[in-house]
Amino acid sequence: MDWSGSTRSLFFDQETVSCTASDLKMIPAAFYIPKDNPSKPNGDDAYFISESEKTIGVADGVGGWAKHGIDAGVYARELMSNVATSVRNEKKKNGIVNPKRALTEAFRFTDSQGSTTACIITLQGEFLHCANVGDSKFVLIRDGKVVFSSPIQTNAFNNPYQLGKESDSPSVAAEFKCRVEACDVIVAGTDGLFDNVHERELETMVFQGLLVGTEPELLAEEIATFALEKATDPFACTPFQIEALQAGYKYLGGKYDDITVVVAIIKPQEWI
Repeated sequence: MDWSGSTRSLFFDQETVSCTASDLKMIPAAFYIPKDNPSKPNGDDAYFISESEKTIGVADGVGGWAKHGIDAGVYARELMSNVATSVRNEKKKNGIVNPKRALTEAFRFTDSQGSTTACIITLQGEFLHCANVGDSKFVLIRDGKVVFSSPIQTNAFNNPYQLGKESDSPSVAAEFKCRVEACDVIVAGTDGLFDNVHERELETMVFQGLLVGTEPELLAEEIATFALEKATDPFACTPFQIEALQAGYKYLGGKYDDITVVVAIIKPQEWI
């Protein structure tokens, strides 16, 4: 099915409505489903949303620390809280947000033990700018198709780069940018999302959501719930299963994990 132009025409007539890059806004919302673990009810994931600064971020604390009695989720949450503060300070001081610089500043003030992945995304004019460490990521969907999928960083299969005092520093963060348009949808998440849900499935869910006017809050919840269904299905075909087989491992079904989803719709200021 060719969806080109379909969702865009639902919102405006391109001949009568126009906007400059500075008019574009990010309308974000998040939904989080931690693993069912009474000893760690908050899970290992974390996220932040700074709507006025047009910036979002996700993090996935590395669960391997649990064998040392350390809750990596605490580290992830502290880091994301510090990034949110750095983002506000950056915007106030410089007028724009530099994701890698904000991440570096936040890292300096994060004192908890543990390590985490991190993906920070900000909207500047008509471009998304991102700094990423590890296997959290985002996709940009336009007219029902993924037009950009952020690269991940891994040392080996299921072994991502990770920020921490005894691990990687923000200097290893990959930086990249991509152009956005009105009606584009950002779907950011931790590996609990992307290990279980194929990009083509995200394309379908976002396209169908826009068709019926689903708000970002509900769309994030629907995507996270779908990811959980696949994560707990021992026979589901998942990206993690495919990657495991390619790496020489026998694996079938979903990968149960914390699931964080942040959905952000790009809109002109005049629609808000």
